[in-house]
Amino acid sequence: MLQIQLSELTKIPQIDHTNLGGRGLASLTFFVDGEWHLWVPTNAGLIRMKGWPAEGFYFAAQPESEKDGYLHFLDFIAQIGNSQGVSRPMQGLMEDFFNLSGCLKKFDLLFEYSQKDRSGVSRLVITELEYLFMVCKSIFDLLQEVVAAQWQNIKLLDETKRKRQLPETFAAVALEANRLRTEDELVARFLIPKELAAFYVRCGAFFQILRTFRDKFVHGGNSPDLVFVTERGFAVQASTKPFSLFNIWNEEHRLPNDLCSLRPAIAYLVNETLKACEDYASTIQTVIKFPPPVCPGLTFFMRGYFNEQLLMNDKVLRECLWWEDAQPIIPPDLSRQAAPVL
Repeated sequence: MLQIQLSELTKIPQIDHTNLGGRGLASLTFFVDGEWHLWVPTNAGLIRMKGWPAEGFYFAAQPESEKDGYLHFLDFIAQIGNSQGVSRPMQGLMEDFFNLSGCLKKFDLLFEYSQKDRSGVSRLVITELEYLFMVCKSIFDLLQEVVAAQWQNIKLLDETKRKRQLPETFAAVALEANRLRTEDELVARFLIPKELAAFYVRCGAFFQILRTFRDKFVHGGNSPDLVFVTERGFAVQASTKPFSLFNIWNEEHRLPNDLCSLRPAIAYLVNETLKACEDYASTIQTVIKFPPPVCPGLTFFMRGYFNEQLLMNDKVLRECLWWEDAQPIIPPDLSRQAAPVL
């Protein structure tokens, strides 16, 4: 992690350098009063350069573009939760969120390609599905690294109580020999508050499905079942696991032979993964008192080449869309602070 002298940070008026308390800065890019402020560390100190980000994260009072996304979890880490040990997994998470958007875009591109030539397209879709499972599983483990680092950094008010270092993989906490641990088991084994234990229970069932099928695809040499290429987009039979476990399809959108759109199944994978991050951000703030934000009055936004695909994700899942359906951009709704906009 690059070290910057505290005196240098006084050049950036948006940063409350008096309350950093050793926390990391997730970005040195700001959008203020209609202008971009990009600060770059050099041997001569921080220098402001002219330009704007094509892909990256920035602090602003409002998003510069309706295509820029917001996630409460990322804002929570960037503003108040970037304590010692958090920056590295945080960087990994930010990269994986970009990878999620790129993955969704590739499915769209494969649909466009399938309209010209359908031969072999299903194999391309299957390989991308395997990658999606890998990225979602990676996000859970990086999230757990954040949890472990934040838990390690806190001091209990009651010093007579013990605190145990948490494992750095989600499975090591949530599962016991592939069985989901109960809330009471989590509290007893890891000495964590019931609120945090309940978080693992809420996210555990989806994580178990994700992990099981990721292992089958990646380690077991098994590929997802047959993917069908139709004029409306890619489809699987309703009985295909793990997608049949998601309870996402409705009758009005099914094709003959019980074929269902793969698109909302993909959206569900992404949505549940992001929801786990959001759930943690909301839960841990009921347990731990965090310091003031590093950039008061600002919000942490995500700008990427394929943000549209993430912004569209809720609609795809809610309306059980096929790829042939229109894809309007959904502007970020900052009033929904407890739910993902991406």
